[in-house]
Amino acid sequence: MEIILIIILILAFSRLTGEIFERKKMPAIIGEVMVGILLGPMVLNWISPEMAGLKTLVDIGLFFLVFCAGLEFSLAHIRKSSRRALPTSFMGNNIAFFAGLFMAIMLNYPPEVGIFIGASFSLTALPVALRVLSDLGKENTRFGRIVVTSAVYDDLFSMFLLGIVFSVSIHGTSLSHQMFFDIVLRILLFLGIVYLLSRLFLWRYGYIARYVQHYIRKFRSKESEFAVIILFGMALALLAEFLSISFIIGAFYGGALIGERLVGENVYKKVKSTFSAVTYGFFAPIFFAYTGINFYINPSGDLSFVIFISSVFILMAVIGKTAGAYIGARLSNIPHKSSLGLGIALNSRGLMGLIIATYGLELGIIDQTLFSYLAIVSISTTLISPIVLSRYLKKYGSGVDKLKI
Repeated sequence: MEIILIIILILAFSRLTGEIFERKKMPAIIGEVMVGILLGPMVLNWISPEMAGLKTLVDIGLFFLVFCAGLEFSLAHIRKSSRRALPTSFMGNNIAFFAGLFMAIMLNYPPEVGIFIGASFSLTALPVALRVLSDLGKENTRFGRIVVTSAVYDDLFSMFLLGIVFSVSIHGTSLSHQMFFDIVLRILLFLGIVYLLSRLFLWRYGYIARYVQHYIRKFRSKESEFAVIILFGMALALLAEFLSISFIIGAFYGGALIGERLVGENVYKKVKSTFSAVTYGFFAPIFFAYTGINFYINPSGDLSFVIFISSVFILMAVIGKTAGAYIGARLSNIPHKSSLGLGIALNSRGLMGLIIATYGLELGIIDQTLFSYLAIVSISTTLISPIVLSRYLKKYGSGVDKLKI
């Protein structure tokens, strides 16, 4: 009964704060995290991260959140604007990654933690960038398409790095050269299977996709479509676990493989809407409140030191990503204003940053202090990036659109 009361408490407060933040044109997840901070050990201490039943709900929510992120992620985006986007993403990822690695070295963390921080810095919250582009009517411009494609490459690269870290954590040993190559081979094997599946679905002009659609239409139960798709996502998650990577990597790519061409436009839209309602209406508030519950900075500690380190983390993440994307874009002969706009657009870490930080804490890869710093980076960039990008595009948008990027 206690878990029911906790769920009611979290959902009620999260809905209220989420609505307030949405009305202020800010992401609802920030309000949900703040609810967790308020209810957790940091402030009121009403809810503990170890409370019975809560962890199980969080793990299920983690699957749904990552699978939904995969549904938003279209592998077809990779085929568009790649010539310009790939250098932008490559430089943005690498410089952000080495900025994270540098932070780990400065704080005397082991190599696997450095890779984790670098991967967290490399992430891009595609939905956040898409929302700003959509609000300004620029999602279908050449600039918008390069932002989307670069973000897709960003997340592919980050997921690869996180697969390495998660595999090390699962094995429970430190990272050696032999283990590194073994993990990379298993990740490449998994990605190879994902690629073969994507090609198989397109075989003979989508013969298998038409076959799948034909039998999905024969289901009499309305819930069968949802069940088939979630089973597919779970199958990929189990495959990733079998290869000792992580179930969230499998869930992500399971969602990415599902698309209109496989299950049909009507089924895809209906199932995506159902997943979105279940995930963001129930599981997401619990998960992000749990993220806030785990957030803890010792109030008796040196507050000025905490503020300083937090500021350094934010600056390293923002400068690394912006500078990297800008350099990559300029190497692709994209003009200055458009290149800077790309760097700003790719800076938000959003919900994926919080998801990865929470999962890293659960696996014991990072401690609670480092988790709090990474959570601050995700929250700060999610708040700052859309505001800066919106103002930048309002000021230079016409120039960006006219430039041949």
